[in-house]
Amino acid sequence: MSTTETALTVHLIRSKMEDNDDILHQIAKKLHEQFGIEHPTIQIEKGTFSCKLQPDHKI
Repeated sequence: MSTTETALTVHLIRSKMEDNDDILHQIAKKLHEQFGIEHPTIQIEKGTFSCKLQPDHKI
């Protein structure tokens, strides 16, 4: 990774965890295709995780 690459860091909360590898692959592919993001860092937590940064209107 360098200063010329587009990167993204994201924190996802999911209730289903069994297909995380597939989801990570799909997200990385879409981010690259649609936005040119070469280096996504994707953190996945189980749906019971409470993030202090989440908005009050959590989806």
